[in-house]
Amino acid sequence: MKLKNMLSAGFMAAVLGTLAFTGCDKGTGATTQPAAGGSSGGTSGGTKQIAVIAKSTVNAYWKAVEAGARQAGQEEGVEIIWTGPDAETNHTQQANMVDNMVNRGVAGIVLAPTNVDALVRPVESAVAKGVPIVLIDSTVNTKKPTSVIATDNFKAGQQAADALIDAIRGKSQYGGKVVMLRFLEGSGSTGRREEGFAARIKEAGLVLADSAYTKGGGSTTDAADTADALLRRFTKDGVVEVDGIFAANQPTAIGMLRKIEQFKAQGTKVDAPFVGFDAHEVLLKGIRDGEVAAIVTQDPKQMGYLGVKTMVKVTKGETVEPEVSTATATITKANIDDPKVKAITLE
Repeated sequence: MKLKNMLSAGFMAAVLGTLAFTGCDKGTGATTQPAAGGSSGGTSGGTKQIAVIAKSTVNAYWKAVEAGARQAGQEEGVEIIWTGPDAETNHTQQANMVDNMVNRGVAGIVLAPTNVDALVRPVESAVAKGVPIVLIDSTVNTKKPTSVIATDNFKAGQQAADALIDAIRGKSQYGGKVVMLRFLEGSGSTGRREEGFAARIKEAGLVLADSAYTKGGGSTTDAADTADALLRRFTKDGVVEVDGIFAANQPTAIGMLRKIEQFKAQGTKVDAPFVGFDAHEVLLKGIRDGEVAAIVTQDPKQMGYLGVKTMVKVTKGETVEPEVSTATATITKANIDDPKVKAITLE
């Protein structure tokens, strides 16, 4: 699927010339942001209401999405109702949130679906009842959403593989064996990312020796536990015998990093370069400390921002692009202190 590129001037300026990039609460838990102005349809006190339903509301990635959505809400004079399930595995809770927002009478829903199949019914139901859906971050297996705004995750996975290939180059000791810590089965964004990574690794003549989906709810603790089992399968005589390690998103990357550090602290040798995904202070510190070879970072704030901006156009009857690709950038120790990189990571 060829996605159209719609990058903000600020983000483009931050990455051009220095970075590789491609063009990626319990109950309702809703919080609202009043804004001035308004129009008819899905309004409260004269102010148009747009729901933004994330995969969860707890980690830094989704907080950045929220910041972008709220910024767009302020600029457009609409009220943002921000919510999300208590875990990215709680598909039923998120589906209920979509239904609740339809019943509430919002003008539109910006949704980051937790699962490609579990959200089909509520998405199709919402559209059938006249509430438009704009997807961000991930897709669902239906054509009913008006627009999809996301990273081209297959290309982002290839980009992460390229970073790992560069880090491995000339240092292969174990036949080019690479392992991958996946996120949750059925997650559209990370699934495509993992596919892209595996395809590029194969093209490079390396071997994806093993991979594992994160157990439990997808937390960093769950990821660390899964990483432990994955690395132990390749540990022999106090050495983890792989040539490269990849983790597919923020929770998996932090969990894998913690486990690598724990292995080393216990005397197990881990020489394989590690590439993670998404900018987080823990991973950025890992780059500075030499524990992380690179991360590929998305622009989640831009996703939230464009999601709301696009939905406002939809509610006005304006034409929008059906598919919009947001940027990714590779960050390494060589460029992490570049002012343009700091503008992306907000470090």
